[in-house]
Amino acid sequence: MSLVNTLALEFRAQAPEFDKNEFRVTRAGAFDTFKRQGDAPSSWLTADLIEKVRRSFGNTVKLPAIQYKDVTIRSTRPLVIPADENTSALYTLTFTTLAYGFKMYPQQHFNNDVTYQQDFNKKFEAMIVKMMSTLEGLAVTQLEAQKTQVIGDVTGGHVFSGNVVSETAPSLKESYILSDIDPMMMSNDYYGMTMDVIGNPGFHAIMKRMEGFGEFNQQDRTLQFMNKNMHFTNSISNADGKRATGFAVADGQLGIVTRVEPDSLAGTTLADGHEWGTVLVPGLDLTFGSYYYEKAVDASSLHSGTTGLTRTYEQAFDFAIDIAFLTPYNSDATTIPTPIIKFDIATS
Repeated sequence: MSLVNTLALEFRAQAPEFDKNEFRVTRAGAFDTFKRQGDAPSSWLTADLIEKVRRSFGNTVKLPAIQYKDVTIRSTRPLVIPADENTSALYTLTFTTLAYGFKMYPQQHFNNDVTYQQDFNKKFEAMIVKMMSTLEGLAVTQLEAQKTQVIGDVTGGHVFSGNVVSETAPSLKESYILSDIDPMMMSNDYYGMTMDVIGNPGFHAIMKRMEGFGEFNQQDRTLQFMNKNMHFTNSISNADGKRATGFAVADGQLGIVTRVEPDSLAGTTLADGHEWGTVLVPGLDLTFGSYYYEKAVDASSLHSGTTGLTRTYEQAFDFAIDIAFLTPYNSDATTIPTPIIKFDIATS
């Protein structure tokens, strides 16, 4: 005789934090900097630009600009003043569409340890994780494309090659790149501004070492931190032989504009259950357009626990946004500097 036939099934305990390491949001220092500068009172993004982008779905947005010109200073006073007209240009904004959607089957949770809300939350969280890494990648790509190709004076004995300022420091705690960024910005006629510095994990390590220095220590390096906001990202890679890489960006240079589809703005609702709307996605702080519908479906093949759901209730959710990462116009990047300096650090 034995009780084996009535042996209890495996025990399933509830521990909501058990899978907390599955969904990790990346550090997004570049995206955060674009967002912060664009939202600041000093931003060059105007209310007119933001509003016209908002209403531009399915259309292009262009910004007028007047290009730089080199004028001739005379040593004469002519009777007839020669003409010297400006050259204008129209710059077309480039948008990237980011969208993700998923479905919910409420009755699959009838006999499941995972609740409807847990299932929905994890699907939504997975979207946030991937959206953040995608946005960060777009922000870094824009910084890379807009970094200065011109520096008037490469100070501190650094080398400017491949449009990157390179430092070779005796060790990671003996880097002076931060203090040398200021005079290099000044050599490009950018003065007296605060800066955002966006660095990768290697640069973060340098900052952690510098935290050990202060005005009462033998080596005071607190000056390097003045007028600079520090941000960190996992989306900037080191080139071969480099230990740290980052960007220094003058304040008031970066911005983001977004748009969603017209039905989302209008909040369209159909009698058959299709709905459009907008939602502020937490963690991203961006307003996405939302799209929802519901219908009856056969979900019996979804998994082994839904074989009886030959006619059941399906919900579909989708979230979408068009986004553009912006920097001020530059008519000739090979001759006109921008206040975005890319730097990297090697150790000797």
